[in-house]
Amino acid sequence: MDLQDFVTQLERILRIGITIIAAYLVALWIASVWWTFRDIRARTTDIFLQVAATLLVAVFSFPGLLIYVILRPPKTLAQLYEDSLEEEAFLQGIQVHNSCPVCKQRVEPEFIFCPWCQTRLKRTCARCERPLVLRWKMCPFCGLNVYGTPPPEEVTTAVGTLTQPDAEPELAAETHGNGRGRRTAARP
Repeated sequence: MDLQDFVTQLERILRIGITIIAAYLVALWIASVWWTFRDIRARTTDIFLQVAATLLVAVFSFPGLLIYVILRPPKTLAQLYEDSLEEEAFLQGIQVHNSCPVCKQRVEPEFIFCPWCQTRLKRTCARCERPLVLRWKMCPFCGLNVYGTPPPEEVTTAVGTLTQPDAEPELAAETHGNGRGRRTAARP
């Protein structure tokens, strides 16, 4: 084997190696363009951004892929949807939900009757006409005992004993922002 044959053999091996490496790089480039296309579609619905990101990687190859990875939206649409569901569930857990004990339909806090099954949810105070929960024994707004017995004259607190005045406080009409008049005890 002379030098000429050795160089020819080496040339052939180098061509095969370069062809394999070039084919690998082309396959890697096509895969990166395809991955970018799929990834950007999962992250945004904006067609312009999808085309721009795909062209960025197709034209600039691996530096374009690096730029895309740096600039792409941080979360996919599925992650954003899950986050919004978690946030909604969290907010629903925080909010007080009033529901009918019979039909379990959601009702407004001021409803006296359930509009779906007509179950009585609350009663109205005879003095101030505000809605009261059925199990309350006393109106928290005006102090009227719902069952007819007078409210206690003295209330013991952590600070001391409070005595209620003997005279019934005057009832004054107070109009709130919704235009409905509510009667509350006038302050001395």
